[in-house]
Amino acid sequence: MKTKQFLSLAAICLVLLSCGKPSAPEYKIVWTGITPKGMYSGDEMPGNAPQYSLDSLETLMHSPLQGKTVFWLGSSITFGLIAHGEATADMFAKHNGATCYKEAASGTTIANIPQSPEAGAFLAQIIGADPSKEDLSFSARIHDLPLDVHPDLFVLQLSTNDSRLPAESIGAISEGTDTADFNLATTLGGMEFIMAYVRDHWHCPVLIYTSPFLSDDQYMAMLENARKVADKWGAYILDLTTDEAFNAEGRAHIDLYMAPDGIHPTRAGYKLWWLPRFEEKITEILK
Repeated sequence: MKTKQFLSLAAICLVLLSCGKPSAPEYKIVWTGITPKGMYSGDEMPGNAPQYSLDSLETLMHSPLQGKTVFWLGSSITFGLIAHGEATADMFAKHNGATCYKEAASGTTIANIPQSPEAGAFLAQIIGADPSKEDLSFSARIHDLPLDVHPDLFVLQLSTNDSRLPAESIGAISEGTDTADFNLATTLGGMEFIMAYVRDHWHCPVLIYTSPFLSDDQYMAMLENARKVADKWGAYILDLTTDEAFNAEGRAHIDLYMAPDGIHPTRAGYKLWWLPRFEEKITEILK
């Protein structure tokens, strides 16, 4: 009897050992539109060390965001230009067992204003397309996101590139709500077009996020107007520009979290600094 009990226990132990740990939830990252030709890898930066890479990030077993689908539209910060292309969307997908569609192209703007030939030729080396010869604005590239996928959330970057355009390119908020009502040559017109397009095709909430460490007049004007756009359309704002606690944390680890330009995060910046803040905000929206 004891022998049989021992064999039964041994068999149970073998079964348990063969099962091992439960499999981590699956995640998916889908690049849409432009396929990047190259990038500034930033290998020399401490924040891009292997311990901060996407591969180093574990997937949570029971994230409240597991299984969610999120669309991301932006430029180099959404892309992860200085972080081997591993940005918030990528970190979010893997950490939470989510699916992220990432439409990101460095140097592009919300406003549809053609780049100079010099800037276009330079960007063509990075993103594989010339914005001086074709419309690479956000309102054009949103069409690269699939209409047959139904996202839980749409994330829009308030691009720092727009703050370098002429001041009048900010534009004005329209009284209308149809896609034909907006001046796509302006930042606000482009934003409103995106709001209407998301409403018409995906019927999901929109989160507009801004960048830290920026205080120039044009970006602050863009932020003020982005709040008005959000109010009009019922969108959400993740304001990383005026969040004092968030900026203080970033400054305390500036050499680890940021590239020397003070604009682009490293892998460590995305993983340790940005990701927790996005997860908090997105959980709040989708609860």
